[in-house]
Amino acid sequence: MNTGQHAAASTAPYPATRELAAWVADLTFEVVPGAVVEHLKSCVLDALGCGLFGARQPWGVIASDMAVTLSGGGPSSLFGRLDRASVADAALANGTAVHGFELDDAHTASSLHPGAVVVPAVLALAQARAISGKEMLTAIAAGYEAGLRLGNCAGVGHSTSGFHVTGTVGSVAAAAGAARAIRLPAEAAAHALGVGATQASGLYCARFGAMTKRLHAGRAAQAGVLGACLAQAGFTGATDVIEAESGGFLKAFRGDGDPASIVRDLGRQWETLKVGFKLYAACASAHTTIDAVRSMRARGLRADRLKRLTISLSRKGFHNIGWPYRPAGVMSAQMNGSFAAASALLFDDVSVAQYAPDRLASPPTLALVERIECRHEPRLDIAGPAGRHTVEIVAELDDGSRMEERVEHRTGSAGKPLSPAMLERKFRSLAGAAGLHDAAIERLLDLTGALDRLPSIEPLGRALCGEL
Repeated sequence: MNTGQHAAASTAPYPATRELAAWVADLTFEVVPGAVVEHLKSCVLDALGCGLFGARQPWGVIASDMAVTLSGGGPSSLFGRLDRASVADAALANGTAVHGFELDDAHTASSLHPGAVVVPAVLALAQARAISGKEMLTAIAAGYEAGLRLGNCAGVGHSTSGFHVTGTVGSVAAAAGAARAIRLPAEAAAHALGVGATQASGLYCARFGAMTKRLHAGRAAQAGVLGACLAQAGFTGATDVIEAESGGFLKAFRGDGDPASIVRDLGRQWETLKVGFKLYAACASAHTTIDAVRSMRARGLRADRLKRLTISLSRKGFHNIGWPYRPAGVMSAQMNGSFAAASALLFDDVSVAQYAPDRLASPPTLALVERIECRHEPRLDIAGPAGRHTVEIVAELDDGSRMEERVEHRTGSAGKPLSPAMLERKFRSLAGAAGLHDAAIERLLDLTGALDRLPSIEPLGRALCGEL
């Protein structure tokens, strides 16, 4: 397979869609590096914990109720309930749940939350098609890598266009994972990518007081399932959907990269290893701010002595979290840098508890938010997408002194990874809060740890419902 050497005489767009589809179709478990396999097991565990917790939130309950209503039953599990649904409806509900509280995994450069789109799509298909754990991991590897590379290529131009990357790029990522899960050959896999991509959607205004940002992930997971299953039945999609000059993904969504970069070193350099996990229940762009404020707090900064806090962000960071905070529900608080900074300074923590309804408009928090300013610092854009979380914070105190802090990588990112013990604690906490009993939690930990050795993933599906 040609992976990036474009024929000099050709003026046609680089055939990234077909090359990516061929790689997805040909991928085998044996060629996935062991480090990637182990990292993906952690990604699955994290997605399951996030999904169990998200399924208990109002938007998660509505989505799963709707899946049951629309399906009337089916082969695929829904997080935290005994009802089952069709593959497509389970993917919709479970994807919404995984992205249901801003806790799911994140890849800095691409801005994609891959676990919320790929894991639900592949899990639902794996149950319906009696796929082994090894095959499930291979399909997840295909979906993660395809999505992350497309997100990298689409770049800041796309991620600041008004569309939500997890809803747009996520549709292609889920289609790639689903295509590999049902073993589509290369031509059909290209059609699956085309059908998945044409369903790409997700308007970023949903962060203001709406539930719909959660739905973007579920809809992308569902789009991937539909793309693969329709392609298997003979339905065709544009096999140049990524690179087409007129109406292709990159052109339509203001992507600013070279399509050839998507397949360059594909299978040799794994973006999947750069996927990180979240310690805080906030937009990933706010995590370096939280880390910085917590560090300053440890050095003596206190809210009652703060005169002004200035947070300097990259263009993408400012786009995500730099807007003036106004209480408009949990989503708005989770997507706001000033709220995150205030919570970190007041409580030394920005966990699930900080987004309880009575915290969103509490007088101490709102009073502190008034003394916090977010600003775009063009100098921070120089590092590119991989450095987009870098923040520089200056605190001016009531006695005229200043404190400063710079943080480049958020806690939990590939640059500052969570330990396995921390990731397990996060899972236990989320699964326990979702109502799973200890035996079911232990069962899920054991099953995900041995995922590549499971002849069937049905025990995993049962454990997600609390069954043993």
